[in-house]
Order: sequence, then C-alpha cells, then structure tokens
Amino acid sequence: MRIVIFSAYFAVLSLFPALSFCSDSYLIDNDYTGDFAAGDLSDSVKEFIPYPGLTDLEKKTHSFILESKRIEIDGHPGSFNPSILRWNGSLLLSFRVRDQKSVSTHQMGLVFLDEHFNPVSKPYVIQMRLPPRQLPTKDQDPRLICLQDRLLIVYSNTLDEPNEKETRRVCISEVKWDGDSFFVDAIEWIERYPGMTKLRWEKNWTPFVYQDELHLVYSVVPHHIFKPVWGTSSCVSACSSIGLIQWKWGVLRGGSQAFVVDGEYLSFFHSSINMASVQSLGKVIQHYFMGAYTFSAKPPFAITRISKEPIVGKNFYNGPAYKTWKPLLVVFPGGFIFDEKFIWVLYGRQDHELWVAKLDKKGLFDSLVPVTSMK
Repeated sequence: MRIVIFSAYFAVLSLFPALSFCSDSYLIDNDYTGDFAAGDLSDSVKEFIPYPGLTDLEKKTHSFILESKRIEIDGHPGSFNPSILRWNGSLLLSFRVRDQKSVSTHQMGLVFLDEHFNPVSKPYVIQMRLPPRQLPTKDQDPRLICLQDRLLIVYSNTLDEPNEKETRRVCISEVKWDGDSFFVDAIEWIERYPGMTKLRWEKNWTPFVYQDELHLVYSVVPHHIFKPVWGTSSCVSACSSIGLIQWKWGVLRGGSQAFVVDGEYLSFFHSSINMASVQSLGKVIQHYFMGAYTFSAKPPFAITRISKEPIVGKNFYNGPAYKTWKPLLVVFPGGFIFDEKFIWVLYGRQDHELWVAKLDKKGLFDSLVPVTSMK
C-alpha cells in the first residue's frame, strides 16, 4: 500500500516545529568506515537466483532519460555526490573527495567541465582557510549556488563541541579564487533555526534564490522554507505550505539546488527505504531513490507537481559494487543544469561514482503528477 501523507496531519505538526520529523535528520553518519565496511554484494552474485516477485529496480526505466555518462576526475577516483553550476560562462562541478590513503570523505573539490561533461581543468580541493578546530572537520556534499556575483556552497559539517555527541549542522560559505586555488575563509553556521533540536543532525537543505536572497528548503513535507540571517548563525522561517503527496519510498529529503524552469522552481530530491531487490541479491538493505518536484515561483512556494515514482535509468542500480559503511544501493542527486529542451541532472552512484543523466524536459514534466496544496 502507498504511504499517504495527510495534509491535516502535517498541519498539526507544523504548529509544533520542534516535533517535526521531516527535516533531514540522521542518527549515524553515512560515511565510508574503512576496515569496518560491509561486504561487497557482488561476492555472491553467481549463486543468486532471483525469486518470483522480487523487485527489479531497472525492469522499467524511464524513456525521458535519454542517456547517461560517468564523469571521472584524474587523481580523484571514488569521488561522489556532485553538484553543478554555470559560473562565469563555464560549467563548474563540485564533488565529495575520497582520500585514497586515509579513506576519508571529508573534503570538497571543484573542477571545470566542457559542454560534454569532460573535465577541462585540474581538480581543486577547496582549501579551508579557517581558525583551527578542536575536533576534525567533516565537510560533506556541497551544493553550488550563485548569489548575485558570489559563488556559494551549502554543505554540512560537524560542530566543534568536544563535550557533546557529534552533531551536524548546515553551513554556507563563499568560495573565493586567488588565482591559484579555490578557498573558503569564513563559514556561516546555521546553529539556530525554528524547531531546532540540539543533537539532531541536519543535512541536505535545498538552496534557491528568490529576489536576490538565498532561501533554503528545510523540509519537503511540509514545504518549509528558511531564510538565513547573515552574521547571526541563524535562519528564520520564511513560509510554509502543505500538500497532499503520495510516495512509498521513504521520507522526501533535499537533493539538488532549485532553479526556475518554465515559470516554476524545479528540484531533484532523494529518499531511502530498507527493502530487498534483484540488485541487492534479495537482501534487505537501504535503497536510495531520486525524484523531482516543482514549486511555485513566489511565496509561499507551494509544491505543484512531483514524481509519482523514483526516476530510474539504465545502470542506476546495476553496476560495480563497492564497500560502503553498510550495504547500500545509492542514487543521490546533487545538481542540474538545463536549456529549452533538456535537463542534465548530476548524481552520485554507490558513494563512489559521479554521473550525469540527460533528460527530455517535456518528458520529465509530463511524468510529474499534480499536488493539491491546502489553504
């Protein structure tokens, strides 16, 4: 049965933001853990015979996905979770760096691409020119966004509180160029916001720009929008709206940035559930999915349309298996660009690969179903 998210229920929750479970809250970190990583699912692939009724994630792929391509960055194998932006007339890709010696994934990188998504510059690890911390920094999953002439990244990091349980917060930084490297010399930590819970992890807020001001989608259901108050380490609630959404693949969480496309904002989200599939060799593990949604171009930014099922293309889930912090099947969107006919969405696969999928824009929009917004 489909999980039906009832608007009345969330209307009650919206009155008590501290109780809302719709933010991107995590009890544990989804990082590679080196020697403690789970086994490779491919170990038993030869013996596996799918039993009748087991879900094949790629049995039906979407025809609006025209092609896909893996992006490989010299010197940085295993990079993942990309975002993308047209910046100063060029395509700029951000990614999460995998250190081959320490197996750490807590640095962020940038590289320029050509129009065929091939790297055309050397890759740059973003230098964090910041005061020393007591605890190691753990930067993750930058989303690129332009605010007027400023290049910003919205990402997550752990608070520097040695006497507290490790806690993640969303950060905003301007990325600067000194002629030789990209660097960050200041962080706008979002430590105070409506409904804040001290030890709850916050990740994957969706950045978008409205009237030359940065906004952040805090949760998809309800569609709760924050606005940073610069210099105060805080956000205020800008507006909130509630729609009736049917989605049976887990809680909807942020993914890519949002941009206005044909009069509405478009963004790609992610969700995850524990399930068994052909691709998981019949084992119940966490599966990550990608979908798309649109919301109105003016406040209250109500959701207007959404994917009725996960967006799936060829080799989204069939492909090399990697050792990750626990058995996972992952497709994770982080950015997109578009023109009059096409959308190119960037996504990470299996926490080890960077991919781009070319979508027919009309086909994608035709696949979305209307969302009724409650007054």
